[in-house]
Amino acid sequence: MKRYITVLLFSVLASICWTGCFPDDYLDDQPVVAPPKPKPDPEPEPQPDPEPEPEPDPEPEDGLNYDNLSAYGPLKSYVNRAVSPDFKMGAAVYVNDFLNKSKMYNVAVENLDEMTAGNAMKGASIVRKDGSMDFSTVKRFLDVAEAAGMTVYGHTLAWHSQQPVQYLNSLIEGKRVELPEGETAEETVLALDFNDGRHPFNGWGNNSSRGVENGVFKVSNPSAVNSWEAQFAYDVQTPFENGREYKLKFKIKGSSVGRLSSGFQITDGYKSAGEFPGVQFNTQWKDVEITCQCNASGATRLIFSFGEFVGDIYIDDFEFIALGADYKIVDMTPEEKKEALTQAMERWIKGMMEVTATRVSAWDAVNESISGRDNNGDGFYELESAAWGSSNNFYWQDYLGSGDYVRIVIAAARKYYAEYGGTAPLKLFINDYNLESDWDDNKKLKSLIHWIEVWESDGVTKIDGIGTQMHISYYEDAGTQASKEQHVVRMLQLMANTGKLVKISELDMGYVDRNGNTLKTSQLTDRQHRLMADYYRFIVRKYFEIVPPAQQYGITHWCITDAPDNSGWRGGEPVGLWDMNYNRKYAYAGFADGLRGK
Repeated sequence: MKRYITVLLFSVLASICWTGCFPDDYLDDQPVVAPPKPKPDPEPEPQPDPEPEPEPDPEPEDGLNYDNLSAYGPLKSYVNRAVSPDFKMGAAVYVNDFLNKSKMYNVAVENLDEMTAGNAMKGASIVRKDGSMDFSTVKRFLDVAEAAGMTVYGHTLAWHSQQPVQYLNSLIEGKRVELPEGETAEETVLALDFNDGRHPFNGWGNNSSRGVENGVFKVSNPSAVNSWEAQFAYDVQTPFENGREYKLKFKIKGSSVGRLSSGFQITDGYKSAGEFPGVQFNTQWKDVEITCQCNASGATRLIFSFGEFVGDIYIDDFEFIALGADYKIVDMTPEEKKEALTQAMERWIKGMMEVTATRVSAWDAVNESISGRDNNGDGFYELESAAWGSSNNFYWQDYLGSGDYVRIVIAAARKYYAEYGGTAPLKLFINDYNLESDWDDNKKLKSLIHWIEVWESDGVTKIDGIGTQMHISYYEDAGTQASKEQHVVRMLQLMANTGKLVKISELDMGYVDRNGNTLKTSQLTDRQHRLMADYYRFIVRKYFEIVPPAQQYGITHWCITDAPDNSGWRGGEPVGLWDMNYNRKYAYAGFADGLRGK
């Protein structure tokens, strides 16, 4: 995630044309006119201050020649192993492409020491809805990497994103307590006032959108389609009870008159398991209370359809209630939730270490834990939290505690790494982004260092290194770029001063022009590509200059090739060291020159 500083440079070019406004013989073609009679000089008028000259385009650094790209060797060959014996040249890979031994496989094997799986080793890719785990892809990835003579960097043991959210929420939903015979109770399955800005609904279809606006859930549909072609839904881990009555209560209005339908669905085959009465609405708030019996086993989705309506639908004070229960749900205490989730974290890490301990000895133990908020005014950012985060994430730290969260992860990793045969020294990193940020003077990094001190203050927890993601851009505005470079240097100094291992973990680069526009690959000039190469050279060179050899873990480039237009990550941007046809770019040469200290 990046922040871009937009600087607008307005210049007036007086009597200067960039592209030849006048031909050389312009004056020769003009008629000869007799000079006018002289007149008295008028009183001089005040002249406005001259407009500032436009800032010249930045130029690549003198003395560099990136033209002969074919003369460059593999990236890993430029590392001075005598000085930096443990340094690893890495990149992130799509695991399936690597397993299929596509061209990306050949590029990776030739150029890299180590690979990071983009998604395949994250919780959501492995943990199923029932809590079982499938490590088959991880095992194949490790096998192929080992055969190719490459190591794998683990990414990631703990993160709030890409987690098995449904499963984890099911662990803390509450305890079921049976009622005395003859007694029944209503069970509130879901109650939402949306005042916290969050909602739990998935959704899809027809470019429709869902969100919370001013404490109200808002659904927007741009055009009329079949009702089922635009939907939102709430999914549960435990199926709704066949034969049980359920109630929906909420307030609703629309930007115009419309209809909302709802019901239960079995997601396997998208089969209906009971329909609530349709709800008609208009532009005024309306109270709704409707009931429906779930009429089939295996339904795990409450689904709402609105494709026929065009405009905005607003919903508030939403309740979903199970009727006639012979039991009640008692909320778990914070201590009980912490215990349940600690056990879940340990099961996850135990399973991963059983598969990887003998072949993966370095991990992002915790990823992106630091927020950009200093709510308590102590000068440091707090940890990420559901209080301001996405409902699609699971914030372990909210339940395990700010102090214990990382300690639990580190302890479990070291315990099960040893238990399952890991012999190489285990290196555990805290990885985060915006550590090079100039807009807060590296405050996020300073906050991370502070939190590491907190976590290690128990005298037991040991964090080996810090990973800085560095999803950056080259800025054409000279002042902005100078600030960016200054804070990259400061970041490396602060990281080196901790005495811990330093890893550039997810490096990639875009380009921002002098008007603050992020350029796509197709828009870049040759000169702009060279400027990006210079910036890569600067960063890599500074890494080796500032970070002592004993602290140099390595640099991982996040994108081997430029991003296609439809990519979910920096779509269409020039983020690769290779183009999309796996041809080397100037960026490759700049990176290589940085590795060799040129």
